[in-house]
Amino acid sequence: MSSTLKYVPVFRARQQEILVLKESDFGNRIYPMVEVIKEKDRKNNQQSSFEIYNELFNSITSDYVFLSLPNYIKLSNSTQSDVVTFSRLVLESVAGRVEFFEQFKAIQKVIPVVSSLLNLLGEADTISRQSKSLVGMFSKVAFITNPDSFEEDLIEIEQWIRSDSDYFIYDLGTVSPTNPIFRKHNRIIRKCFQSVTKIIIRSALNSDIKNVELDHNDVISEADNSLIESFERESFDAFGDYAGIKKDDMTAGGTISPGFIFYDPYDNLYYGFKAEVKKLEQFKDFIVPAVLQSIPFVRLEKDYNSFVEGNPGVQMLRDILTGAENGRNQAKFKKIAMLHYLYCMKVWIDEGRTIPLYQEYTKDGLIG
Repeated sequence: MSSTLKYVPVFRARQQEILVLKESDFGNRIYPMVEVIKEKDRKNNQQSSFEIYNELFNSITSDYVFLSLPNYIKLSNSTQSDVVTFSRLVLESVAGRVEFFEQFKAIQKVIPVVSSLLNLLGEADTISRQSKSLVGMFSKVAFITNPDSFEEDLIEIEQWIRSDSDYFIYDLGTVSPTNPIFRKHNRIIRKCFQSVTKIIIRSALNSDIKNVELDHNDVISEADNSLIESFERESFDAFGDYAGIKKDDMTAGGTISPGFIFYDPYDNLYYGFKAEVKKLEQFKDFIVPAVLQSIPFVRLEKDYNSFVEGNPGVQMLRDILTGAENGRNQAKFKKIAMLHYLYCMKVWIDEGRTIPLYQEYTKDGLIG
């Protein structure tokens, strides 16, 4: 199946992510994936989950939206209570998943993402049991697997996937793209899904990266965004990630820890910025000036301005610096990071780029 799809940013259905989903124009080469992790947002408790997500999906400016009910959530005593409830009623139930997906069958842009519950429940045939209902219900379905259950999932996915309409998604999780396990699996993927649109997903920023441990104004060495450089070489049609933020554990509470992660498309690296003291004022007074005066940002502004001008994340940073925007909001900086990263990805895709800028330039100027 031929496809113009190049990038799948993954969002959790939480306040800041929802704002970014509603405010972004994804064009026709980016299909966002929305992971539903709880029935409803706390601010919309008067609405049903169908009303909330129906409104959200219809407001997203993209050709298609992947709707995912994740199977990787590990519940603990610190997990948010509404996430626990949704997990028990929907995520851990084949029938609950089918019933949730079924609510949105009338929205043509919605593509349900079928995942295995083998590792979650120890039950076999969970992909097939979902597919029996969903494949006839939706014109397009996506099937997602991961290194832990790949062999078992493959048998079921091959039975149900339609080469002319469906999508195959391989979620690396925290596994490196250079891991031998992926090499082994990818040989099978290339053979089995030659005519299917294939997507590979990996979080560049894992949950163990903490604001308080960032080296201020320096590269985050643990971040790995190499997928953008290798997905086409590995015969995937598109890549996905968590849109410039961490794939966190969705725990409740948390303390003030002013910090910010800034993506640099020149080097395809992430830079960390950390407060001097744990006060919200540090965002405006220390972090934002440091970002806007940093080497990666100044370089973009001077030499690669297409990544800066029109960038809504950059504009919010500038507005916070001037006082036009309130900067005393830790959650807002998640939104800023996502808006900036998504804009960079859209510029990259629109310009036909698949490798970082630094690989195209030398100190003497453009190569070739």
